[in-house]
Amino acid sequence: MAFLTLLITVLPGFLICYFIIKADKYEKEPISLLAICWGLGALIFYLARYGEGAFDDLVMPYINENDLNPNTHFGMLLFSAFVRTAFVEEFLKFVILLLLPYNHKHFNEPMDGIVYAVMIGMGFAIIENVVYCMYPPDLVLAIVRNLTAVPSHAVFAVIMGYYVGLAKFNSDKKIQYLLLGLFGTIFIHGLYDVFLFQEYHDWLMLLATVVLIGGLFFSKKLITRHQENSPFKNLMIEANSNAPISNQPSGLRHDDNEILSAVLYEMKEKEEEE
Repeated sequence: MAFLTLLITVLPGFLICYFIIKADKYEKEPISLLAICWGLGALIFYLARYGEGAFDDLVMPYINENDLNPNTHFGMLLFSAFVRTAFVEEFLKFVILLLLPYNHKHFNEPMDGIVYAVMIGMGFAIIENVVYCMYPPDLVLAIVRNLTAVPSHAVFAVIMGYYVGLAKFNSDKKIQYLLLGLFGTIFIHGLYDVFLFQEYHDWLMLLATVVLIGGLFFSKKLITRHQENSPFKNLMIEANSNAPISNQPSGLRHDDNEILSAVLYEMKEKEEEE
């Protein structure tokens, strides 16, 4: 039973990793860098627990002094969902995304923002699942979290990575896109958690599912948009007209790829403005 629980606990997260790697059609990322991002995502789960514990220590005297239920007191509920949980977790993921892959030579098209963000997010989600579901082994909890927590972390990662990818290749709106990536993700994460944490009415928890399903559809659109706007799409089609393009690397040097991405993206932005 323990082995089955462990398998169900980790499998969906790795399947999401596989899906997002396959979705990166035109310029594949090195497995070594993807693995490092995954590992750092797993590591920051423990940093997040420390940060969340620090916030708990900060507000618990107030909660105890006033005999509050943090899941029914509206202010505490918002604090717990948006600051203690969403801000701490997404800020740490954001920092890792900017510190490592963002400035790496292999980050050479906007789609890479999504790919690396999902690797970080799934490292976080898989370790979180293991900690919550394996001590002791709880098969039912693992199944529930695979339908909720794991895909939600994927949604948050896609949203963050989409805007970080835009920021990388649009110098004029770099700060704007970075802030959208961070705080847009925090907002969606916090909204999802509000409905999960609240203890007003059980039916309100269904709204967390609505947020998740909406986020999944939105994420699919964001992935498709970066796929369609890949600067390597036409190059790959022309270079491999008689071969499948899904697993073919670009023949350009990495520096050339990055420059080409920036130029083509800015040209597309100007065309849309006109």
